[in-house]
Amino acid sequence: MKSFLKNEKTKKIFFDILYPLIAFALVIAIWAIVAKVKNKPLILPSPDVVLKEFFTLGGEAGFWRAVGFSVLRTLWCFAASFLIAFVLAAISMVLNPVYRVINPVVSFLRAAPTVAVILILYAFYSNETLAFVVGFLIAFPILFTAIYSALSGVDKDLIEMTKIYKVKKIDVVKNVYLPEVAPSLFDNARSTLSLTFKVIIAAEILTFVPKSIGSKIYTANASFDVAYLLAWTLVAIVFAFVLEVVVSIFKKIWEKTCLLYTSPSPRDGLLS
Repeated sequence: MKSFLKNEKTKKIFFDILYPLIAFALVIAIWAIVAKVKNKPLILPSPDVVLKEFFTLGGEAGFWRAVGFSVLRTLWCFAASFLIAFVLAAISMVLNPVYRVINPVVSFLRAAPTVAVILILYAFYSNETLAFVVGFLIAFPILFTAIYSALSGVDKDLIEMTKIYKVKKIDVVKNVYLPEVAPSLFDNARSTLSLTFKVIIAAEILTFVPKSIGSKIYTANASFDVAYLLAWTLVAIVFAFVLEVVVSIFKKIWEKTCLLYTSPSPRDGLLS
């Protein structure tokens, strides 16, 4: 084992897997103890009952359709939020009055309670559209703030240098902005995508969007089938985690691509 952990990369992967497994085991242990003490399976079923229900969901009619629609709705919502947030953040960097107008709106949206937003918009949109709109209103302010902060944090001296040497705009974007901004955007995208997924499921539950994870949770709650409810909740958690992992994979691919095709330093890339 010691020789196996001598390699730093292997050691990091090992502990990245080990600690989450320990945390998961602790949660399951505490859950099992509480369920045993309470001894009320209709209110709090034991972990083995819920996990058995969870592993049988894949064969249930409509399971993948429900998951697919919720995930697809999340991806469309996140893509729209990211694109609009990026465009407005870029414009705000150039035109400060635009930022001064947008920033109070963003602050208001960040502070607004999610459930209140869903209930207010319920009268104006159909169920499926409402889930999308609510997801957008939650994701957009987070992404706008993150993108604007990342763009604002780019080395000002480096930007001035590009102006002095009359570097092409495309080279400035490729060799200055992308290397400086992308890591932060990936990190924010990972957490925001997962949050958007959870918010959309919450909207699906409150408005009973058909063929969705939210509708399955709503049905389980209405029939007071707690094991089924917890199994679908676990499905939502798993797929939220999967979305985060996918973004992390894209980040690693981007980093490796940059190491292969870009210069060690933005200054070197601009002056070469």
